[in-house]
Amino acid sequence: YSTNIMSGEILHWFGLFGAGSVSFGKSIAGWTCGGLGLFGILSIMMGASSRLDTKQSEKYGGQPAYDEWKGKVTSSVIPFIK
Repeated sequence: YSTNIMSGEILHWFGLFGAGSVSFGKSIAGWTCGGLGLFGILSIMMGASSRLDTKQSEKYGGQPAYDEWKGKVTSSVIPFIK
C-alpha cells in the first residue's frame, strides 16, 4: 500500500525523464540539467509527502481505524517498501 497519490506523479516524472533522455545523446549539459531537474522534482515530492504524513498523523493518530491502516502501509510514497 501507499498512503497517497504522489507515487503516480513520481512515476510520471521518471517517465518524462526517460522519454527526454533520448534527446540528450552525449550532451553533458543535457544529462546534468535533466538529472538536476528530476532530483529537484523528486525532492519536492518527497518533502510534500512527508509533510502530508505528519499532518495526517496529527489529525487522525489515535483513531483505531487509522492506526490499523497505518500499520499496513509500507511506505508513504513508494509501495512495497518498508
